[in-house]
Amino acid sequence: MILRLLTGMALLWPLGQALGQPEPAYDFRVLEGDQRQVLWNVLISQSRQLDQLRAKRLAKALGSTDALQQHLAKLREDYREALGRFPKKTPLNAQVTGRLDGGSYRVEKVLFESLPNHHVTALLYLPAKGSGPWPGVLFACGHSANGKAHTAYQTACALMAQNGFVVLSYDPISQGERTQQPKARRYGTTTHTLLNHGSRLVGRSVVWYSAWDGVRAIDYLLSRPEVDSSRPVGMTGTSGGGTQTTFLMALDDRIGPAAPSCYTMQRTDKFTGKSGPSDGCQHLACEGLHGIDHIDYTLMRFPRPTQILAATEDFFEIDSTRETVCDARAVFAALGQADHFGYHEAEAKHGMHVGHRQEATRWMLQWLYGEPFSVTEPSNIKLFSDAELQVTESGQVFREFENEADIAAINLRLAKRLARKREPLWKGDRAKALAKVRELIGLPETRAKATIRRGDRFQNDWAQVDKLVFQQHDGMPVPALLFRPPNHGNRRLDVVIISDGRGMKRVAESTLVREFLNEKTAVVTVDLRGFGETRDAGSNAKYQSHSHRTANVATHIGRPLLGQRVGDLLSVVDFLEGIGSDRVGGIRLVGIHAAAPVALHAAFLDDRIQQTILQQSPVNSWVDDVVAKPLRSDMVDHVVPGALRWYDLSDLEFALKDRLWK
Repeated sequence: MILRLLTGMALLWPLGQALGQPEPAYDFRVLEGDQRQVLWNVLISQSRQLDQLRAKRLAKALGSTDALQQHLAKLREDYREALGRFPKKTPLNAQVTGRLDGGSYRVEKVLFESLPNHHVTALLYLPAKGSGPWPGVLFACGHSANGKAHTAYQTACALMAQNGFVVLSYDPISQGERTQQPKARRYGTTTHTLLNHGSRLVGRSVVWYSAWDGVRAIDYLLSRPEVDSSRPVGMTGTSGGGTQTTFLMALDDRIGPAAPSCYTMQRTDKFTGKSGPSDGCQHLACEGLHGIDHIDYTLMRFPRPTQILAATEDFFEIDSTRETVCDARAVFAALGQADHFGYHEAEAKHGMHVGHRQEATRWMLQWLYGEPFSVTEPSNIKLFSDAELQVTESGQVFREFENEADIAAINLRLAKRLARKREPLWKGDRAKALAKVRELIGLPETRAKATIRRGDRFQNDWAQVDKLVFQQHDGMPVPALLFRPPNHGNRRLDVVIISDGRGMKRVAESTLVREFLNEKTAVVTVDLRGFGETRDAGSNAKYQSHSHRTANVATHIGRPLLGQRVGDLLSVVDFLEGIGSDRVGGIRLVGIHAAAPVALHAAFLDDRIQQTILQQSPVNSWVDDVVAKPLRSDMVDHVVPGALRWYDLSDLEFALKDRLWK
C-alpha cells in the first residue's frame, strides 16, 4: 500500500484500501433515466451542425465560378493539412516473385517497399498477349481477410486486363500477406483501428499509411514498360477499397478516372447508420471541422472524372448516397463539366459484384480509351487459389523478412525522434506551450460557463450531500456530488475534486470521500462525459473500446474526448471559484484510472488547481503506453491527434513539478 500526504491537509491517503471498503447504500445517482446514449447524441448533434455549415458554404460558393474554384482549392488545402506531409520517396526495391497464366490474362506476383523494410504484396494483371503500352489502373482491395486473392477482386482485375488495361492490385495493411500484429486477438481490419491510435499520436493515421502505399503502388505501376505513362492512371475499389480510392484520388494528381464503390455517403449518416464509425482506416481526424464530407473528395479533384458506384441493398445507406451525389452534380455542372461526373446504382448488396465490375471497366474505357461502350463480364474467367497467388514463400511479410517494419514499429521510431524535436517548446515560453496544448485537445481559452442545476440533498451520519448537474453549453449533462461536513454553516472550506474513469458511484460508495472529508474540507466527485452515468453503451466490442464510436465522432469534429473532459473538469473549478473565496479555499484534484490523464491536463492548464494526485492511470506516457503497445484496449479515449509532435504526458508532469503527486 502506498501512502500519500496531500499538502495542506493533515491526512494520510491509503487509496487502495479506501476504494475497497464499501459504504452503506445511498442513492448516489444524479441523472434521471438511462443516460448511456446522451454523449453520442450530443456529438452527433455537433456533427450535424458542422454539416449544415458545410452545406451553406457550398451553396454560397455555387453562386459564382470564381467562388466555387476558391472553395474547391480550400477543400484541397484543408485535406492535405489534415492528412499530413509525406516523406521523401525511398527505393521501391521491387521484384517479381512469380508468374501465372490466366488464359485471357496474365498475372505477375509483385513485391515492393512503400517505406524502408515495409513490404507491400501485389498482383500485376496484364492483357494476355502483347507488350503494350496499355493504360494502368490501380485496384484497391476491400476488407477481405485474403486481400488481393478475394474472388471478386481477382475477377474485377482480370476483366479490366481482358479489356486492355494493366492493373495493379495490392494487399491493404493487415490483410492478405501483410498481417501487422500477429498476436492481435483479431486479425484483419480490427488492427486498422488499434494501429490508428499510435499513428494519430505521431501525426499520421492508417489513412496516411494506406494513401502512401497507394502513391508508391502508382510509382511501381508507372515504372513498368507495359504501362503507358503518358496517360493518367485509373483507380477503383470497393468498400475499404472504395475508402482508399476516395482518399487517394483527391491526393495524387496522376489518377485520372476514378470509380469508388460502396463507400460514398454522408459522413454523419454513416456514423448513425447500420455499421457506425467502423474501422480506423476510414477516419481522418478533423474532417467535420474542416467541412469535408465523403463527396468532397470528388469535388476537390475536379475536373478529373469520377463515377460513384452504389448498391441499393448496401449497409452504406442508399438514400444518403443519393442525396450526397447531388452536390457533385451541381458542382460539375456549374463548372461546365457535367459529363465528368457519373453515378451508377446497382440492385445489389455491398461488394464488388458483377454490376460494379462491369461499370468500373466501362468508366476506364470511356476516359482512357475514349470508348463509351458497355462491358459484359464473361462467365468463364479463370481464377486462382490463395496459395497460387501468394507473393512470398511464407505467406506473410512478417515471417518472410527478419527486419520487416510494421506500422507500430515505424510509429515508435518516429515518436522517439519527435521527443528531441519538441524540446524547444518546453524550454521556452510557457504561454506557447499552454496555447499549443489547448489547440491540440480542442479546448478554447474562453469557455462558455456551464449552467448549474441543483438536485436533491440528503444527509447521512457523516456528510451533507448535494446532487449537481453541470449542463454544458453543447448540451452535455455532467453529474456531480458535493459532500460537505455536517453543520458546516457555509464556512470557508478547502475542496478536493475527485474524478474516476470508472464512475463517481464507485468513489462515493467507497470510503475515499470520507478519507478526505473533514471539518475544513469538502469533496466534489464528478462523472466527466462518457464516465459513470453517461458511459456510452453503443460501441462494438470488435474495436476493443467502449468509447470507439464517441471518440471517433469527437475527433471528427475536432474536439478529442480528452479535451472535452478537461473542459468538464474545469467547469467544476469555475463553479467553485464562482462561490467565492470567502467560502472556498484551496482547490485540489484527484484523477483516478481513465480520468488521470484528464486531471493532468486540467492541472497544467489551470493554476487555480493547487495540487493534483494521479492514481492508477492507464497511460503515463503516450509513447510507452500507446505507441509501443498497439494492442491495448480502451486507449482511444486518451488519443490526441498530433500530440507527440509537441508534447508527451511526461512533459506536462515535469511542468507541474511540486503541484503533482503520483
